[in-house]
Amino acid sequence: MPAVPVNTPAVPANIPVDPVNMPAVPGRVVATWRMLLIAIITIYCTLATLVVRGLIGGFGLGPVDCFVIALSTLIATLAVLPMGAVIDLPEALWQHWIPERRWRAGRCPTCGYDAHRTLCPECGTPFVAPVAYASNWHTLRRTLWIVFPSWAMGVAAGLVLVHFDERSFVSKVDSMRRSEPELRDHSNTRAWPAEFATMTWTAGRGFTGLPPFESPKTDHRATEK
Repeated sequence: MPAVPVNTPAVPANIPVDPVNMPAVPGRVVATWRMLLIAIITIYCTLATLVVRGLIGGFGLGPVDCFVIALSTLIATLAVLPMGAVIDLPEALWQHWIPERRWRAGRCPTCGYDAHRTLCPECGTPFVAPVAYASNWHTLRRTLWIVFPSWAMGVAAGLVLVHFDERSFVSKVDSMRRSEPELRDHSNTRAWPAEFATMTWTAGRGFTGLPPFESPKTDHRATEK
């Protein structure tokens, strides 16, 4: 007896791919990508902390200094908040861009099966155009979860580097004063990337950190030593 063909009911074109049937993003890819972003933003915040210290000047890290530096670095970090597509790159690639290429090639957007029909016989996904990628509140939440811990770690690392740079200058001056008692002043540039700023010691004013283009005569942030 011949088989009776079964006609699968048509699926309206406005029905998107069921999120349950969307291609899964490999967990290792997501974790690696998130860790890479955290590392990049942490390095950015560390360098921004050093630059901010050079811009605002001062010498020594008191509570007010740390607060001003951290706040200024946070403002500089806000520039990375609108990078939603970068945060969601694994999801956009696996769940939107690759499915769209499959669908345009006449294959199932979910599993890649050659399926010019209403439903994919392999996974049951409707053979319709995949939903286009768009940023949403989940993107903002992921961004905040990456940016703020990175900012905190970057500021902490930057302040440690600032402290070591300034302590190194103090040790250098102490050593020079022991070998040259007649020494009256000495200056040194800050460590990269704040080489545009200068740390200065004078016999009368002690240690100061001048912002760019500021005269030593107008600086009132000396630290006696």
